[in-house]
Amino acid sequence: MFKDHFFYVTLTIACIGVWSVESKVLSSIDKVYKKGVSAYSGERWTECITQFEESLYLYKLYKSVAVNCRLKCRAEPYETYIKENIEDLKIYEKFLNKRKCLLKCLEKGFDDVRVSSDVHESTLFNIQARKPYEYLHLCYFQMYAFQKAASAAYTFLIANPKDETMKNNLKYYSEQPEVDINEVVDLESEDYKVLYHLGLKSYKKNNWAETVASMEEVLTDYMSSENVCRAECERQPEQESTSEFVLTVSNNVASLLHCHQHCQEKLKSLEYNSGIEFLADVLNYLQISYYHLDRFEDAAKAVASYLALMPDDEDMLENKKMYSTLTDAKSFSERETIIYYMNRDLYEKKLIELFHQEFNDYHTQSNAV
Repeated sequence: MFKDHFFYVTLTIACIGVWSVESKVLSSIDKVYKKGVSAYSGERWTECITQFEESLYLYKLYKSVAVNCRLKCRAEPYETYIKENIEDLKIYEKFLNKRKCLLKCLEKGFDDVRVSSDVHESTLFNIQARKPYEYLHLCYFQMYAFQKAASAAYTFLIANPKDETMKNNLKYYSEQPEVDINEVVDLESEDYKVLYHLGLKSYKKNNWAETVASMEEVLTDYMSSENVCRAECERQPEQESTSEFVLTVSNNVASLLHCHQHCQEKLKSLEYNSGIEFLADVLNYLQISYYHLDRFEDAAKAVASYLALMPDDEDMLENKKMYSTLTDAKSFSERETIIYYMNRDLYEKKLIELFHQEFNDYHTQSNAV
């Protein structure tokens, strides 16, 4: 069975002089964020920029520690005391060992980067929704930093595409002579999005080797990026209180699974509705590029992987017939990473469906009584 460690991500934690490891005081994201809001309200534009940029930096450190510890403790082996599969004891042991690992890792990690682990849910929600950029664009504007203002507005819009006010702001900025529209960027853009656009440019120029190089990196980086998002999901908001252990656990599991699935939402900025759809399209670019490079075995593998995701695609089925005349049947082997991703996505959706079906059945019966 394919192992989870494929999706392990290493995030670099960089500390600058302001947060010296010799300092005894942990920086608070809550306090810095509130100072930014206060500076904005008081029209102290330079302070507004300083505080919100600092809050974003601190959040990246916070996220790096939390995500790395969760992934590390998920993959870390432990000595089992449960030799037989009795009831649910192996599951309990797994979580107790993970708990021990996580507490130790988080304590050391946050202490190393001098950031407080105590962050209010509302602050995390606002930063994850890119709220700081809603403040920053105006603070930049007031300081005549129009290019930065345009990028801040665009960055906010990526996560809030229906915000009409920000759309108008971005339109205004794009019309200013000081703004180069080609330099307006998403300040929170993941690497796989940059690589994807580079791959498309190479593809349109028929530069097949560069297309392959970019799109292969896209596959790896997208899966890593989604896994970082999934690891963030392990910090769950409070669930509905119940004294029943099974109900409490199932509610938390359902919330976690919903959050996992929501991680694919960021693909909508590239006009894809799911990870399956996105990965299939990248594989399509790869099989075409490999074909033009006369790398038929690699092309066949991309085709087989595509069909694992989209088994009824008639065009790709025709491609498979064509490649069958160019290489042998053994070349049509699916990539392990693709199969793992597809199965995980499928099973999560089935579990969510099961949760809601049981929930709906229970309330239907209750109402009938």
